[in-house]
Amino acid sequence: MRRFLLSIVAFALALTASAQASVQQQQEKYRVVECNPIMVKHSGAVSKAPRKIASNQRWVGYYSSDALADYGMGVPSYPGENKVAIYLTESILKPYIGMKIVGIRFGLCADIGQSSVFLSQIKDGYPDQVLTYTYVQNGVTGWNEETFPKPYTIKAGEELVAGFEYTQYGDDEDHSYPFSAVAEGDGSTPIWFWCSKNGTDYSWLQFTAGGKSMSIQVLVEGEFPDYSVKPYSFKTVRGMVGGTAVANVKVDNYSAYDISKIGYVVTVDGVAGAERTAVVDGGIARGKSGYFMADVPCGATEGVKDVTVEVTKVDGNNNENTDRVAKGKLNVSSTRFARNLCIEEFTTEKCPNCPRVAGYLHKYLEKADLSRVYAVCHHAAFYTDWLTQPCDEDLTYLFNDAGSTYAPAMMFNREPDFKSAYASGEMDNVTIPGSADDIELLAQYYLNSTDADVKLNMKVAYDEGNNLYKITVSGESNNVFDKESARLTLYMTEDNIAAKSQAGGGSNFVHQHVIRQYNTSWGEPITWNGNSFSQTFEWEVDDTWKKEDIKLVALVNKYNRKDVLDNRIENSIGLSLSEATSIQTLDADENAVEVARYNAAGQRINGEQKGLNIVKLSNGTTLKVVVK
Repeated sequence: MRRFLLSIVAFALALTASAQASVQQQQEKYRVVECNPIMVKHSGAVSKAPRKIASNQRWVGYYSSDALADYGMGVPSYPGENKVAIYLTESILKPYIGMKIVGIRFGLCADIGQSSVFLSQIKDGYPDQVLTYTYVQNGVTGWNEETFPKPYTIKAGEELVAGFEYTQYGDDEDHSYPFSAVAEGDGSTPIWFWCSKNGTDYSWLQFTAGGKSMSIQVLVEGEFPDYSVKPYSFKTVRGMVGGTAVANVKVDNYSAYDISKIGYVVTVDGVAGAERTAVVDGGIARGKSGYFMADVPCGATEGVKDVTVEVTKVDGNNNENTDRVAKGKLNVSSTRFARNLCIEEFTTEKCPNCPRVAGYLHKYLEKADLSRVYAVCHHAAFYTDWLTQPCDEDLTYLFNDAGSTYAPAMMFNREPDFKSAYASGEMDNVTIPGSADDIELLAQYYLNSTDADVKLNMKVAYDEGNNLYKITVSGESNNVFDKESARLTLYMTEDNIAAKSQAGGGSNFVHQHVIRQYNTSWGEPITWNGNSFSQTFEWEVDDTWKKEDIKLVALVNKYNRKDVLDNRIENSIGLSLSEATSIQTLDADENAVEVARYNAAGQRINGEQKGLNIVKLSNGTTLKVVVK
């Protein structure tokens, strides 16, 4: 089931403002834009399909599809007669120099009534002269399309803004959140707001999008090249010395036709290879985005290498786009480790379809290698229930579906290998398996066809006198692992919890893999000693939890708030509480002594202090202890 996000969204960050272009910019505290709770009841679904454009026209903005958000957004802290606009940077406009902007469309999640649309120049870094505009008789939910009475010809080197006027309400749930912003496209480009600062003078404020893309697009008309494809830079790809890695490269098809084949040349650390051809699964329609797989040779030495992928041919014809090169990194190592699998399930008691998919997972786990496969359940994404933890809601960030979340859904090592269900042309971290066999096929792929830069170990010891479990997670990396970005997440889960009111589950439904404790939603930074680490936690177990059903799952994962598709789990490890040793056995084995102690703020202290104490031991282990 789909669900609209209800949490506060970090949308407007790093706010800067100026009343005039000549006034020095002043840095302010970040602000947030809240999702509209009423939009859960009033969907932003489009009542009619957008009109079909001519073959010599393209929609241009932060994204080019027809996607709209299902919940409204706004800036209620800045009420008044406002304007909102996208920033058409030089790089966005570069493929269209000499062509004309003939119209505009903007997406809404609530009616705004009378309005107007405009196209303005950027001068001295701020919106300035209005180049063309037109009135809007009635701005309604969905796409609103308008033709400019005076087309504008795009010039080399210039930057523009395009947007619409609306009334921003401060505390009206029905009207405070009118505009649409989606997850697909380039959410890193800032958005411009014309609003009243501190309730006085109006000025242009610039907001960064926090991963969202405003639903505003201009209609560009001109003679488009027959064959033109623009690739986007990609992240790090991994491979072994002497092997071949694979880069999944996103492209925009600016051609006059749909395309199915892409010719490319890969260059690694300045050395170019031969031209190769990739067949695009399903093809890419004109004016749309897609992906192709590029083979990247790893070479004979390990290290992190610079990679470029140049798109040279489009369906056998020369690529006419001026931006033909995508950049990325290649991680090559002579040492790699077996990669375990963490399957994360999104579910809630309000979801009638979830018991079926939970059954698929349970059936697969009955025959899985449980020394390498671990499961964690997040009670979120289709509303919440009595088992929901804050981390469950935080992890809905990992959905890349045009702002929507849903359950049932699963992640496999948080890999972005799945086509987005609602954001056309985009990839996603989540998928909906159709059977236990589907889960098994995916699991076998990640277990057998992917490897890791890190391996993990876990030891658990029980202090019966204090009812504490001492959990030590240690790890070892190869020479090329990005240790600075690594985080350690630890979950304690419980199986066989009787449901209270599971939709579609019957009277005997029980929950599995429920999170009972965790360190932080996105894990904590790891303290490395060369290529190894060891961190220890002391956790109590509630008397109402069944210790025989409790498991521990530790992850080394990445957390990237700027890119939803860059949060990979590098490796994982798990144990059950039944495998714990005595605290005396573990302490004697480690033979370690305390060398330093800090409070939760990181300040060094002498002896125990009430609250969280961070203890460093002589063997390099970091121990977190709660002193009561």
